[in-house]
Amino acid sequence: MSAGSAFPPLLPKVDAILVLDGEGKRLAGKYYGDFMKAASPTDGSSTDNAKSAQSVEQLRGSFERQLQSKIGGIAARPDAAEVVTVLGKTAVFCGGSAAQGGQGGGE
Repeated sequence: MSAGSAFPPLLPKVDAILVLDGEGKRLAGKYYGDFMKAASPTDGSSTDNAKSAQSVEQLRGSFERQLQSKIGGIAARPDAAEVVTVLGKTAVFCGGSAAQGGQGGGE
């Protein structure tokens, strides 16, 4: 196999960074590139842009709800990463519940 026909190396790609609360609502988030964008032809009018922005927000909200429903039942350790797949996207998350044992104060 010649060097010119070699496959490019597999590099991880970050499409989004999200911070969700315990109910799956976005506290902070950044989506990169075309991740979760609706592909729809527009003529560039402001009403089409507003509809497109609304549909993108709906897609992202739906993704975030599905992500939360999938990770909600996982008892994740705060110092370890967990991996799930949602809508064909791989999600890596870490976390844990703030309500872990020993809430009742000191001994």
